[in-house]
Amino acid sequence: MASLGDLVRDWHRGAQAVERGDWGDALRLFSSVPAPPARMCFNVGCVHLLAGDADAALRAFDQAVTQDACMAVGFFQRGVANFQLER
Repeated sequence: MASLGDLVRDWHRGAQAVERGDWGDALRLFSSVPAPPARMCFNVGCVHLLAGDADAALRAFDQAVTQDACMAVGFFQRGVANFQLER
């Protein structure tokens, strides 16, 4: 399991990549965390939505809400991904 410092560092770098609009780098950084926590899975889903990949976003949001059943925003974003997929 990654240390808290590693998680925070990778999250921060991923957030900076999102600010630059560098979806590939953001996904690489957010996805590099082994056994990512629900919040990191949520971030991956958001980046996939921004990049136009609703299928991948849906998988990431599913993973996030499976880990944290109280993550209301994860369920909401899962609905957004399903809407984009016209489901």
